[in-house]
Amino acid sequence: MHVTRLGGALGAELHDVELSGDIDPATLDAVHDALIEHKVLVVHAPDLTPEQHMAFGRRLGEIEIHTFFPNLGDGFEHVSVLDSDHGNTASMWHTDETFLPHPPMGTLTHAKILPDYGGDTLFASTSAAYEALSANMKRYLEGLNALHDLSRTTELRLRFGGATPQQYGEAIAADRRFEHPVVRVHPVTGAKGLFVNPTYTRHIVGLPPEESDHVLAFLLRHSVKEQFTFRHRWRVGDLLMWDNRSTMHMVLNDFPGRRLMYRVSVVGSNHD
Repeated sequence: MHVTRLGGALGAELHDVELSGDIDPATLDAVHDALIEHKVLVVHAPDLTPEQHMAFGRRLGEIEIHTFFPNLGDGFEHVSVLDSDHGNTASMWHTDETFLPHPPMGTLTHAKILPDYGGDTLFASTSAAYEALSANMKRYLEGLNALHDLSRTTELRLRFGGATPQQYGEAIAADRRFEHPVVRVHPVTGAKGLFVNPTYTRHIVGLPPEESDHVLAFLLRHSVKEQFTFRHRWRVGDLLMWDNRSTMHMVLNDFPGRRLMYRVSVVGSNHD
């Protein structure tokens, strides 16, 4: 296996690694170490089956059944289906499922059908964004928590006619929310990173609303500056792995036709 770096802040491609078989422990450790270092990994794996996709995810840790995305069904509940034909295109910056007490540590997405053009995925390093903050801002953020809420997505759909007030009310009543530190420490590296995103983060706890809104707006603009980002242009068969503890991502909703992805999320790491 060898690694080609693709971006300044994050992103690399793995070559000469076979994910469809029984990976030896040394290779698995090397993949894990590359993921920690580069945060986003690309492996071209056109022959990867859903069974192999799940099996590789389980080598990294416990895999989840996603909270709201549909899946492949009996025996394949852990493989989520992101199909643009059904409106499942995550076109806002986010870190996966931060409304949970323990969001996934990583995600593995496999490209099955792609449009003729467009549909790239953008990634941002939340640790690089934190490191670039001033010392005064770092001191200000230390100890602050933010509320992350799944109903935020239904609120946005309601705003643009994609949901009803009843659905929004049900989403609020479901109470899928959790408070996380604004600055999160990576459990493996110890590096600090920003842990807020525009899809799920509602407000900073304990701050006056206007102050919270302004601080969040600044952090979200700051986090996606060019120097912290990487853009992946998909090929059918690409498997992307990303460290959900140190990144945000979004899909560019700039394409005609269908974009179909299979996704497996790892909620607990075998390496931590």
